[in-house]
Amino acid sequence: MASPLQIRNKNKLDQTLEMKIMYKFDLREAITPFALLKVTQAFRDMKPGDILEIVGDDPKTRREMFKVLQTVNYTVVDTKEDGKYYCICFKKEN
Repeated sequence: MASPLQIRNKNKLDQTLEMKIMYKFDLREAITPFALLKVTQAFRDMKPGDILEIVGDDPKTRREMFKVLQTVNYTVVDTKEDGKYYCICFKKEN
């Protein structure tokens, strides 16, 4: 039988693995339609719980991305901006 310490460590490990980024796209200087196509294809391949990280610099691509993803069940788990670039992490849900 596992000790309570082992169970607690396993739970921490599960949480760490849960936040592991499975797909990464750098869309800086990408052409919007092609960037959106890559993102939608990635969501099709993803399993529930997988995380997709997108780095971009075009506000138009960012706006259009959320429009394209309206049919997908996802959660935004992290966002960062530095004025020039943005980074968004999406978690695919069931």
